[in-house]
Amino acid sequence: MAPTPYMVTSEYSEEPISRTYQYRKVMKPMLERKRRARINRCLDELKELMVTALQNEGENVSKLEKADILELTVRHLHSLKRQHQLVLPPEQSYADRFRAGFTQCAQEVTHFISTPSEVIEPNAGRKLLQHLGACVRQLDCVSQNISAQQYPQQSLSPPISPGSEMMVLPSPPSMWRPW
Repeated sequence: MAPTPYMVTSEYSEEPISRTYQYRKVMKPMLERKRRARINRCLDELKELMVTALQNEGENVSKLEKADILELTVRHLHSLKRQHQLVLPPEQSYADRFRAGFTQCAQEVTHFISTPSEVIEPNAGRKLLQHLGACVRQLDCVSQNISAQQYPQQSLSPPISPGSEMMVLPSPPSMWRPW
């Protein structure tokens, strides 16, 4: 029986049900059931994958609990990582994604500033566009230097304020990150 938007408080009077009450009594349990169903579906799929992978390695896997499935998955991923079979994206892809996002933001700002408006002072807009152009050029120079090196040695920090220049800061040679 579907819940009604009215609650009977006594034999003869009806009061409207508040949205909070309705959410707590109807929607919250339904959302929780859906969330648990999603988790269980993913765990079942993970179990199938892990049983297949572990049987290929010669291990006998019988009935598994949810915690066992997760532990086996973590253990298996660690072993793949040790064997260098777990492929992680190269460091340069982070730089490429950062540059692409920064360039897209700069294009959106350029489009916004190029639109005639009384909100933006023309001189400030021109200075901002010059600054963004310099930043994009600097990003291109840094990305060319990074692609020429096997292990990048520099990272780029965003400007502190609109009038400041980008700073090139040294980073550990192990991994380049734009943040």
